[in-house]
Amino acid sequence: MAHARTEFSDAQRAEIFVRDRATCCFSGANLWLPDAPLRPGYERDWVDHVRPSARGGRSETANGVAACHTFNAKKRHNGADNVYLFEEGRPTARHFAMFGPLTDAQIARLQRMERLLPEDWYWNRAIGLVLLAFDQDWERDRYDAAPVRDSAYWFSAAYRKLALYQRLRGSLSLEERGVVDFPNAKQSVWLSLRAAESVEHMRKIVSPLYRKFVANANAWADYFEDWTTLQEQRQALRRAERSTGLTDDTLECILNDHRLRVSARSP
Repeated sequence: MAHARTEFSDAQRAEIFVRDRATCCFSGANLWLPDAPLRPGYERDWVDHVRPSARGGRSETANGVAACHTFNAKKRHNGADNVYLFEEGRPTARHFAMFGPLTDAQIARLQRMERLLPEDWYWNRAIGLVLLAFDQDWERDRYDAAPVRDSAYWFSAAYRKLALYQRLRGSLSLEERGVVDFPNAKQSVWLSLRAAESVEHMRKIVSPLYRKFVANANAWADYFEDWTTLQEQRQALRRAERSTGLTDDTLECILNDHRLRVSARSP
């Protein structure tokens, strides 16, 4: 008799997210979305069954690990694919063997994530759903795409998660716990989201971030997707350098790629 698939509850997802310090066990990717870049490619948090549900694994906290969306989709029902670089938010021996010591920035982030509480997952998930809404609107405008679920759906879903966060959050704020330390302009907007009183209020709060998302997403797509020759790539790079609203991390990725491609063509 086939095993009926079960899903983790939100409370279980929140518990696993906190236990694993918002870190993908397969890749070490940072799943704390206030830190994420404003462009496609951010990693949403997921919970992976250690023993796949299709093979009898239950949706219990002990049978779940935090995983980024990419690696969760990659593993699917492969129960032999449990090669972890992180366990409960700590690097494994395999991680050290492959990559050596953690950087100071990685250590600081993991220490910061020790201060997470389960309530924080709901705010993080609300941010992820807002970013999905950004994706849908950007793809509609750039590619004339017609998504199955439009941005209104994702904003409504985000507000439901935010309302749960507002009900569950304790007396100590993210800032007081040091989970968000010295917030930059982007993080300040996400922090303002906590006070949203409706879906429309939420849209108004995050609208400055959407404009930046579009600028970064367009530069990213122009450079990595839409060129076929080195000359077109250079033109995309020059447009990115002139673009207003482009964040440092997006420009740095483009510049790094261009340097590597040019060096590979050098005699």
